[in-house]
Amino acid sequence: MIRYRLSAIGALFVGFCLLCVMVSPVRALTVEETKRAEALIPLLEGAQEYWAIGEFVHLGPPAVPILVNALNHPSRRVRMNAIEAMYLIKDKSVLPALNTLAADSKEIPAVREKALRVAIRLDPTHTLPALQAMAKDGDETIRNTVVSQSRQIKDKAVVELLIPMLADDVPSVADGAQRTLYGLTGRSVERQDFLQSTKEQRIAWSKDWAEWWEENRDKFNFGPEKRGSQGS
Repeated sequence: MIRYRLSAIGALFVGFCLLCVMVSPVRALTVEETKRAEALIPLLEGAQEYWAIGEFVHLGPPAVPILVNALNHPSRRVRMNAIEAMYLIKDKSVLPALNTLAADSKEIPAVREKALRVAIRLDPTHTLPALQAMAKDGDETIRNTVVSQSRQIKDKAVVELLIPMLADDVPSVADGAQRTLYGLTGRSVERQDFLQSTKEQRIAWSKDWAEWWEENRDKFNFGPEKRGSQGS
């Protein structure tokens, strides 16, 4: 009985220590740690890149400002791995920087895509402004990223973002928007083959969806995502 009580007290003490760690404020890096973290940035490209990512993860949230600065590095690989480290650290303070990068038309598509994916996985509720900017991008790769990643966000504003994309100049983008809309709303319309459609058909179908949404928006509730083949 005494041994059991001691074990219980020990478990409570460990739990209390963990709770203190969880609620304690994030400490700042020391001067030495800051220098070390800054020296890791160039190593995010090359043979030691995975080790460098691990070192940033070990430093944790205090290293986030240095990773944010790395998003301006001239090396694409450094920027990509900085985003990867942010994802592994899972500190939501990076969201403004990631959303800004995703919406930046001057950035290359691969980096923008990764920034958006990580931002959505950290907190999908804060990515709508980036999605709205990317939906109007001149690069069809970026627009395809929008329609594919939007399926992670159950928000009526996302439905309203996707409906105009049904009239996209590129059939694959319009088809992706339709598939995501089906997953979010469960609505399927016969004889709407976006991949084989003309621009005029896509405009008409987009108007049809807009009219349906106008009638159903206020009473609409998101259910489980629809999967598999689309019925009538």
